[in-house]
Amino acid sequence: MLFNSIEFLVFFVGLVLMLFLIKGNHFQKVCYLIASYLFYMFWNPVFILLIVFSTILDFVVGKKIHQGVHKFRWLCVSILANLSILIFFKYYGFLSENLFLFLRNFGYEPSWTSLNIILPIGISFYTFQTISYSVDVYRGNIQPSKNLLDFAVFVSFFPQLIAGPIVRASEFLPQLEIKRSLDFSKLNFLLILSGLVKKILVADNLSFFVDRVFLEPVIFPSPIILLAALCFSIQIYCDFSGYTDMALGIAGILGFKLPQNFDKPYFSITPSEFWKRWHMTLSRWLKDYLYIPLGGNRKGTLFTFRNLMITMLLGGLWHGAHWNFMIWGAVHGLALVLYKVTGLNQRLAQPNVKGFKFLISLLIFQYFVLLAWLIFRLKDLSQLSYALKKLLLFDFNFNLANLGLGKMQFFTTIAILGVFAMVHIYSYLIGGIISRWSKLSWTKVYGVFFVVAFIGYYFIPTQETPFIYFQF
Repeated sequence: MLFNSIEFLVFFVGLVLMLFLIKGNHFQKVCYLIASYLFYMFWNPVFILLIVFSTILDFVVGKKIHQGVHKFRWLCVSILANLSILIFFKYYGFLSENLFLFLRNFGYEPSWTSLNIILPIGISFYTFQTISYSVDVYRGNIQPSKNLLDFAVFVSFFPQLIAGPIVRASEFLPQLEIKRSLDFSKLNFLLILSGLVKKILVADNLSFFVDRVFLEPVIFPSPIILLAALCFSIQIYCDFSGYTDMALGIAGILGFKLPQNFDKPYFSITPSEFWKRWHMTLSRWLKDYLYIPLGGNRKGTLFTFRNLMITMLLGGLWHGAHWNFMIWGAVHGLALVLYKVTGLNQRLAQPNVKGFKFLISLLIFQYFVLLAWLIFRLKDLSQLSYALKKLLLFDFNFNLANLGLGKMQFFTTIAILGVFAMVHIYSYLIGGIISRWSKLSWTKVYGVFFVVAFIGYYFIPTQETPFIYFQF
């Protein structure tokens, strides 16, 4: 069920009407849980059993850890059980395929029936949430949940269940203990509107051009591949941050506050700044539950670099079971190491880095991000090699004839990029459009809505495109 679908609108309106009628906190939480399970089951009912299993397991484990007997063993039970489920459903095919390839290199032809495993949607997100809960209880950072209903709502809360943000128990569970009321504020309305614009008018429209070029990049010259890479960088940002905006707005209407997940990452000038601005909740998770336990930067320079590389490799692998995701994580890890070794992190963090110096630093680093997005997008390594070669050894072949792109699609793509660039830069300069516009009167907010609706009527894509991060 997509946020931008009629089915979800009917579902959400029905939930809101029920919450108007049900005032008790306990019964409202029952509504949240039923709604969340129905939301997830709309895609594939059977996989709700995985969420139920993780919920009961980690609820029990949390209590056992808190009792103080065999704490570490119980923590291992939680981590191993959750990761085993994740690895089986997400990485079984990848691991078996590469194992067979390895064995064939030694002349052994294994006899094995491949399993056609369906990846449960959102499994990476709720698995990380339940693991973080067990670790936080083990560390003594939080008390275990006393109420299975509360914990079940935390694990399955539908606005962020499928694609984040990754919420921690310390951020969410306390909100269930207080009385909430529906909040139809301008901020929540504008967050949902912003997410719809990003997803439908920007990301989905750019997807046609991106898919056409990256279907067979070898027939396109450097300018087109560069344009497609730029389009994909905007597409994935608007697709993912658009989902997050809608998740925050929908949760806000229900009276919940979810953590921020994006903060204008394309204005970052260093890798460390980028990962503080892009998918912020995943970055925090990797830092607190992987990088720091590995030793962080406490055991010397070489160990710091090792920890950075391991963290980014596994962060890349989290996105999908394919070598291109590991390569993408590795190159970002190398960038983190390079900027640290050369001292660029410290020098570019100084307050005097502005104007021309800031612009040059921005262009250099964001071109690296652009190249890295090619690695993320192209799973075929031969196509990836061609595309990277075209952008690293740029050829100025502007012959765009007979490429099968279509003039209207080409110029529509250019127009969307131009409008996005202007709005994005304006938002950066004023510190955020949503926060600024939420201070306007309702009359002006309605005016914004009708202008967007009018434009959307002419530019809405003819087909729905699933959110990119649903596959992770």
